[in-house]
Amino acid sequence: MTYRGLGFDPTPGSVDAVGAVVAQLRAAVAALSTVESSIDAATRHAATWQGPAADAFRARAVPPADPGRARAAIPVLEGWAETLAANRRHTEELDARALRLRQALDDARDALQDRQNERDLAATPAATATANTAVTVATERVTAVAAELEAVLSEARTLAGEHLRAADEAAAALGAEPAAPAPEVEAVAGVLRRSSRTAATLGALVAPGGFTAPAGGAVAAVLAQRSPVAGETIELETPR
Repeated sequence: MTYRGLGFDPTPGSVDAVGAVVAQLRAAVAALSTVESSIDAATRHAATWQGPAADAFRARAVPPADPGRARAAIPVLEGWAETLAANRRHTEELDARALRLRQALDDARDALQDRQNERDLAATPAATATANTAVTVATERVTAVAAELEAVLSEARTLAGEHLRAADEAAAALGAEPAAPAPEVEAVAGVLRRSSRTAATLGALVAPGGFTAPAGGAVAAVLAQRSPVAGETIELETPR
């Protein structure tokens, strides 16, 4: 999104998209916790089971992704969503100010042009002197409004830097580390990239040839849910 007043978007991201990922993580944590306890119970009951079928069962009954790691990612993303929401509000306020100042600057320039035209048409020295004074005042008005607009744009650029730093800090708090991405994780990358810079970082982390978060369940778990961002259902196979 580009704001007309600012000319750019200093705080890219979607609070709703990040919220959707958090909701998916919560549901996945609950599902993973249930699966983990079910596998433990089934393994205990099959402790005395012997034979090829028993061996096949034990080979399949591997523990699911650690729900604790996914759970740890939730407050990080919730904190980023709060920061993102606050930054978006700040952006909207700056854009409104910039729009008003751009209009004021156009008006001031039009007024300056009128005063210059009047000076050019002045027929007497007195009229010329009066017109010169008016041109000076109009020029000062243009300079003052332009300075106000530049101050707002400068504030927006500062906000953009702060926004990116906060996003990077949130991404770092998720604790990315090199790892081979699971094939089923690749499908969620596009969803995350559209969520925010932090989510985009997550998307890059799970993209092929990239990285995956050690909160591996955190990213993979969202695959078990329908994403309102992507509008598609991706199923995550659970041990059985």
